[in-house]
Amino acid sequence: MSENTKSNTLKGLFWNTIDRFGNQAMVILVSVIIARIADPSAFAQYSVLLIFSTIATTFVNSGLATSLVRSKEVDQLDYSTMFCFNLTVSISLYLILFFAAPYMEQFYGIKGLALFARVLFLQIVIQSFGIVQNVKILRNFQFNLMMRSNVLAVFLSGGLTILMTYFGAPIWAMILQPVYYATFQTLFMWIWGDWKIDFTFSANSLKKHLHFSVSFMLSNLLGKALSQLYYNFNAKHFTETVAGYYYNGNKWGETPGMLMSSIVQGTTLSTLAPIQDQSARFLNACRKTMSSLVFVLFPVNMLAICVGEPAFRYFLTEKWMPSVVPFQWLCFVGIFIAMTDLNVNFLNIKGKSKFSLILEIIKFGASIITYFLTYKHGIMMIIYGQLVIRVICYIIASAMSGKVYGYLILNQLKDIIPSLLISVFAAGIAYLPLYYHWVDHDLLLLIIQTSIFAVLYIGINHVLKNETWLEILGLVKKKITK
Repeated sequence: MSENTKSNTLKGLFWNTIDRFGNQAMVILVSVIIARIADPSAFAQYSVLLIFSTIATTFVNSGLATSLVRSKEVDQLDYSTMFCFNLTVSISLYLILFFAAPYMEQFYGIKGLALFARVLFLQIVIQSFGIVQNVKILRNFQFNLMMRSNVLAVFLSGGLTILMTYFGAPIWAMILQPVYYATFQTLFMWIWGDWKIDFTFSANSLKKHLHFSVSFMLSNLLGKALSQLYYNFNAKHFTETVAGYYYNGNKWGETPGMLMSSIVQGTTLSTLAPIQDQSARFLNACRKTMSSLVFVLFPVNMLAICVGEPAFRYFLTEKWMPSVVPFQWLCFVGIFIAMTDLNVNFLNIKGKSKFSLILEIIKFGASIITYFLTYKHGIMMIIYGQLVIRVICYIIASAMSGKVYGYLILNQLKDIIPSLLISVFAAGIAYLPLYYHWVDHDLLLLIIQTSIFAVLYIGINHVLKNETWLEILGLVKKKITK
């Protein structure tokens, strides 16, 4: 990896980490407050709408944003064409969903769902106004502006959500939170971005970027819709309470992996695109990126599994304890999701969005079949089925990476296994205080388990002189010195 690419990547990782962790800290706080006040059934009601907003948002993006970020040259006409297209699509989709809302309410038998849907789906139109600014910021490596916009948006929207929850409207707080967030984020993008609104449209520009983005959009759509489909199927086949337990278990279980994955992918999409045609440098950069991801991904997920029981009991209260075991298994599932997504990200940077689409079609079809083979046996069998599918998808994605740019699965395992083994060992030792009931107070137990895990994981990596750890340590020392 060249010094320029390495510098941009490290800078991106630094600002993206602050962005995502600041964002996630507020999301966790809001989610904990809502979970302590609301019943599990409220989460089930909210979750059935997520598939519609997810699908609509994916169509609005259409993969054009990713196409523009990875393109070597982009002009004003490309930006204005993307803006016009996204705005037209978002308004059209909102109108379709607006008039379809009463039928959603009738299908699910949830009173008031139509109004909830019409308000929640406003985020689709609002987000379309900020996508071009987002692309320009990424292309210019202005990760600090991205961080500033996202963190301020999540804190302001989170504050309003907390106020609504305390005033006795938890379901409306959940519905309005993404609308608030989209509004504030878009506003800040326009305040700090440098793109000026332009309604010029070019069919040739759209055609050029759609060549890549159609496959990307479809694969992104299938990938993002899958979790929401599970929520919808559960809402139909189980009680609202059971569906709510699964929703919270899945939401918290996916969080560690998705957080780490978003930090790395949000950086590499723009920083690795310039070297996509330089085979040796690109492969080396991909290996470094995978090593960096798993160095953080494995310990975060394994620690989450280790402390799941006292964390749920202390922060979410006893009523959410049925979500603990699903959460722990879904943390494990999240590891394979993150590693698969990173492989897909590399393929997209190389312009191979069709490979991503093939993988998503396989995953989507296999997941639906597996669901209907397992749901009669309960929630846990559904989760076991998810794990099998995710492992298979990772193997397929790594095989595709090996074929396209030479990152073979054996090389990936060499980069992955050291962090995995150290994380498993540290988690095993940190689990002992819980297993033997050495501490009765949940918060104190959390602190002890986390401390044991952190000391072991960092200490072993330091003794073994892990390259990723030494680079992180060097970067921190450099920042402190400055």
